[in-house]
Amino acid sequence: VERLVEELVKGEHVPLLPVLRYKPTGLRNRAEWERIWELQRLEDKLRAGEPVNLTDYDLTEQQCTELAAWQSETPDKQKADDRGLDPILSIPVPPKYKSSDFLSTGGARYWALRGKLDVPKERWVSFPHCEGPDGALLLAWAGYNHLQLTQAISAYFVEVQEHLGGRDDVRLIPLLAGVIELLPWLKQWHHDIDPEFNQRMDEVYEGFVNEEARALGKTSDEIKAWQPPKKPTKKTRTKN
Repeated sequence: VERLVEELVKGEHVPLLPVLRYKPTGLRNRAEWERIWELQRLEDKLRAGEPVNLTDYDLTEQQCTELAAWQSETPDKQKADDRGLDPILSIPVPPKYKSSDFLSTGGARYWALRGKLDVPKERWVSFPHCEGPDGALLLAWAGYNHLQLTQAISAYFVEVQEHLGGRDDVRLIPLLAGVIELLPWLKQWHHDIDPEFNQRMDEVYEGFVNEEARALGKTSDEIKAWQPPKKPTKKTRTKN
């Protein structure tokens, strides 16, 4: 049964962490996409008239000056549709991915499941290097929303920390990196007070990341920059 499940899953999963699904060229494209998403989120906030700290964004000094002027000079009723914001932000068209940008490992062809726009079509989100007690690949249902997936990852993080491996377990850093990967989406979609928990869940998990990163002796940026361990190189026999 286990072998059957493994065969069914291996072609239907994609890792959450970009470093586990892209080659270096794909990671460069991914960085451009993340930059575009950041600008799009900034645009949404500016058009909604929300307070924005421009220094939190990777903007030029000229952009900050022009955006501050746009905020103060554009009437609130016109901000949603004012085209004067477009040339200031100058949001580029995102690059398209190629099959050569994606890793392919263990029978999983990530390109086939994502395509040139990296649109998720997989059934499972996978977490290589975070295997469970039985050694099986850790999976989560791809139908979870960002909050549900974050809750699942953080629950397993605590399980590893307290019961399965301890506070020095090597699985903790890639798991926490997964939560960091989801934080921008939590801030976008789960910033309102959650009726079940009566808290802003993006702030809850941002605090969780900061606290656990400190406990691991690292910054959030260091956690995010996690790299999988290199495979040991095979030693070649020398003839006597």
